[in-house]
Amino acid sequence: MDEITRRDFAAAAAGTIALGELGSPWPARAGSTTDEQSMERSTVDIQHIGITEPAGGIPVISLATIRGDLVYLCGVTADPARLGDVKDQTRQVLERIDRLLARAGTSKSKLLSAQVWLTDMSLFADHNAAWNAWVDPKNPPARACLQSPVLWRPGMLVEIMAIAAL
Repeated sequence: MDEITRRDFAAAAAGTIALGELGSPWPARAGSTTDEQSMERSTVDIQHIGITEPAGGIPVISLATIRGDLVYLCGVTADPARLGDVKDQTRQVLERIDRLLARAGTSKSKLLSAQVWLTDMSLFADHNAAWNAWVDPKNPPARACLQSPVLWRPGMLVEIMAIAAL
């Protein structure tokens, strides 16, 4: 695969090239899919894991969704009945992520990306210590960490959403 440069990303951001074309020897064109590609897309099933019930203000969501060889996790938080400091909550979240990934048939070593929300960026170092103790150091995902002053329940300090390969 060719090296993807900053110029390529800038072109993608400007809309002059599709991000999917980067590193591809042939440019993608609208309506130019092969019969095999169309057939593959139409026969791929979507699997939902842990669909929630709409009770107590909880929305109807899937805890994980599988399509093709990708697993998409919902925003995972700590147990509202066991809230502790950010390290405790991060450990709980990561344990929940481990269980969801196992239910989907994969593991943290196949994480592709993670998005982290902290209610206060001054908690980053403690959160990161728990993350670094957990993450597979040989296969770390791409990660973003953002501040969100309010999460879905009072007292929650961290939420993580992730995508993994099967």
